[in-house]
Amino acid sequence: MKKYIVIFITMIGILLITNTMPGIVSGSVVVDRVVAVVNNEVITLSDLQREEALKKRDTARDDRLVLEDMIDRKLQMAAAKRAGVDVTDKELDDAVADIMKRNSLDTAQFSVELAKEGLTLEQYKGELREQITLSRLFNKYVRSSVNVDEAEARAFYQNNPKTYSLPEEIRVRRIFLSLPDNATPGQADAVKEKAESVHARAQKGEDFTRLVREVSQGETASQDGDLGFMQREDALPEIVEAARALKPGDSSSPFLCAGGYNIIKLEEVRTPVVPFEKVKVEIINTLYEQKLENTFRSWLQALRGDSHIENRL
Repeated sequence: MKKYIVIFITMIGILLITNTMPGIVSGSVVVDRVVAVVNNEVITLSDLQREEALKKRDTARDDRLVLEDMIDRKLQMAAAKRAGVDVTDKELDDAVADIMKRNSLDTAQFSVELAKEGLTLEQYKGELREQITLSRLFNKYVRSSVNVDEAEARAFYQNNPKTYSLPEEIRVRRIFLSLPDNATPGQADAVKEKAESVHARAQKGEDFTRLVREVSQGETASQDGDLGFMQREDALPEIVEAARALKPGDSSSPFLCAGGYNIIKLEEVRTPVVPFEKVKVEIINTLYEQKLENTFRSWLQALRGDSHIENRL
């Protein structure tokens, strides 16, 4: 990538996009003032304005939200210092070298690209050092304490059946009596009369499969008329409509479809579910991300509770 340099550090609530960082926009001079105090450190109005410029693409954010994020970062950096979590100069130089290598840039080209975005190499390295530090802190105090086992995933799967349900399927058995090509009215009436007679026998309790074997025509007859499970949208509209009025075990009145008279029996209605093994990894990942975020928020709240914070906005 020649124009923009993008760096992502994977952690909840921490995402730095360096290609959106512009230089200081010229305008009226504002006397700097303190907008927040975090323990023994301050956040000034110019700090806040720079942060807002950094996040200029996120129009939904207001001053207070940006400032709260800055306070959170100050708290985390102080926690990192107390815990001895740091990034050495060599580690930082190696990270920058890797970024340049992946973007096919030498030092001069990299500096030019940063300058286009209003950054010096030292400013960029300072931002990168902070993000790597925060990432390591996150791993130490948040990620390391989060785990999701298969039992949790299975419980979630069982408690959310609708999430993993597939479209409803019907299984029907069919008797088909074909109409002759160019059938005369008399021939059509004869086939209809036979179909009604078969239906009457089914209504009296005769075994439907036996009736299929006795009178049904066409390729489904060799399968005892079983059309198998199918989603309603995949079946012939006439069959779907006839099945709609039936309960499992009921048979329909004769109806015209596919060049003949049909009688169907609704064998079964089911709502299949995606097997647990197919979604296990997806569920574990979902639960893991939820736990990760909740743990991070709780940890951050604990940091706030142990600190002196003044928000002066």
